[in-house]
Amino acid sequence: MKPSAMSSQLPRYFLIEQSLLEQIHSNALRPGDTLPSEAKLAEMFGVSRITAKRALDDLVQQGFAYRHQGRGTFVARGRIKDISGYRSFSEEIRAQGREPRSEVLSFREEFPSREILDRLHLEQGSRVYLLKRVRLADGEPVAVESAYLPSRICPALGKEDMAKESLYQVLQRRYNIVPVWADSEIEAREATREESRLLKLKTKGIVLAARRITYSMNHDVIESVDSVYRADRFTFHTGRQRIG
Repeated sequence: MKPSAMSSQLPRYFLIEQSLLEQIHSNALRPGDTLPSEAKLAEMFGVSRITAKRALDDLVQQGFAYRHQGRGTFVARGRIKDISGYRSFSEEIRAQGREPRSEVLSFREEFPSREILDRLHLEQGSRVYLLKRVRLADGEPVAVESAYLPSRICPALGKEDMAKESLYQVLQRRYNIVPVWADSEIEAREATREESRLLKLKTKGIVLAARRITYSMNHDVIESVDSVYRADRFTFHTGRQRIG
């Protein structure tokens, strides 16, 4: 875009930003590609370097770009947006037009901790299934998920291939259990060493840790899930809430 084509009704930094976004959305600029420097943008658009820097700053702030000290500004991978934390991971990712996949880390029946018993409203001595998976979107690890389910409601769950199956689809098809609603809470924290390894994060990366309790139509607790998401890849949507 030449300076003469710029609308005088809009700030010049915004028009530079939109020009770069058009190239990102059309894949003319792909994740990892280097964006033009402040000096180059200033020359291309006939603006000051301060104006060019403002455009790049906005792209970084919005998550479309990231900086490497001394190397420049680069196109970032697109965020997975409007994740609610309530639906299954597979549903959320497919709604984004991406392909979900799972790698099972462990799948076993066990006697859980007191905390898990309390979350699932179970008595001491009850057994649960623990299904721990790395969740991938388009082949990229984006979450680690640990799901706990009461053994009594799905006694043969351990026979299922959970690397290929959707947990919710199995519950509905084999046990006539339909997840209806959930309570969920999310907090940001530093990733553990194991989480950093599984999610391919740098040391001391930030994650979004979510805890969800899932209920059936009869208000029975059917699942407790601890999920850890890459903070640089997800934007959560909390929905519209009434104020006052």
